[in-house]
Amino acid sequence: MISCTDFMAEIGDYLDGEAAAAVRAQIEAHLAHCHTCQIMYDSARKTVKVLTDSGSFDLPEAASKPIAENVMARIRSQRRSS
Repeated sequence: MISCTDFMAEIGDYLDGEAAAAVRAQIEAHLAHCHTCQIMYDSARKTVKVLTDSGSFDLPEAASKPIAENVMARIRSQRRSS
């Protein structure tokens, strides 16, 4: 079972649907019993939905893809450092 810290490190990939099947199963097991992480997940999911539905942050893929890749690389780098 993963910890809350591990959950926070993986939530981005989980929300993006990019978490490996084993990690996804561990996250879902963690969410089944951790009220704090349930709230964090629900809040993050709703925030992403509001931002994507609003269209206020629409960028051409040529502009957004490098930014997203840079952010995810930094998250993964910090996860490995922890």
